[in-house]
Amino acid sequence: MFGFIRPVKPELRVREADRFQQVYCGLCHAIRARYGRFYTLFLSYDMTFFALVAGCGQGETPPPCKKRCDASPVRKKACAEADGAIELAADVSVLLTYHKFRDSVQDDRGAKRLLARSLCRLGRNGYERARARLPEADAEMVFALSDLQALEAQNCDSMDRAADASARLTAAVVQKTGDARERILRQMFYHIGRWLYLLDACADLADDLESGNYNPVARRYGLSEPTLSQIREPLERTLERSLVDVCTAFDLLDAQRDADLIRNIIFLGMPLATRQVLDGTYQTNGGWGKHGSL
Repeated sequence: MFGFIRPVKPELRVREADRFQQVYCGLCHAIRARYGRFYTLFLSYDMTFFALVAGCGQGETPPPCKKRCDASPVRKKACAEADGAIELAADVSVLLTYHKFRDSVQDDRGAKRLLARSLCRLGRNGYERARARLPEADAEMVFALSDLQALEAQNCDSMDRAADASARLTAAVVQKTGDARERILRQMFYHIGRWLYLLDACADLADDLESGNYNPVARRYGLSEPTLSQIREPLERTLERSLVDVCTAFDLLDAQRDADLIRNIIFLGMPLATRQVLDGTYQTNGGWGKHGSL
């Protein structure tokens, strides 16, 4: 995933900021335990958010444990104990990361394509294990990715069609339970996926125009220059439309655990990322170089 989904730290209470960091670290340890170090290199805040949402229906937050890791080999850091939500997020993270590699093989050229192919080879064994754990989710992802690649090959000028395919890929992370909660979560992650895809297209506009890669925003508005100033208003409306649906779905979830932290991310963090990308001030990882630092 892309790293756009993160909290607004100044608006968090200390324990909420600590909790986010603990879940991030716990998820990193879970990925390492289940799949090895390779996939920990691609862990994002987006998957930390998924772990929080996946576990928000549970009751009390268990106390954190302390572990060392490659990023902190001397001092033990507090991290969340692996539970069902974190283990699910670890599996989903591997599936999404691998399919991102596959998509890059199709989209990129030259050295970037060679790198993507190498990453596919290195990540294949972990992907096979994750696919065995979540076969239905992987099948949905493969189908959605195939649709997306077909639209990109056609140079489709419909943002909505391309964003729909990407959104279906993201919605596939929700486990099938056949109840109202599943329907709410699928609606929520569908619109998160739509928002992510279109926001990433806005962020990558300059690079895509330079390289000639497909960009749905450039195709929809016939852009030849890497500026969003003339189309900011309609872009902001379509992105905000998805965020409204994300917020509505979350309100229907009746979250028990980490509700305020998740609400900060959805109601403050995602709108802030939208504004920053559209005005060109967005910085990956908040401008920090430290792995997993808020």
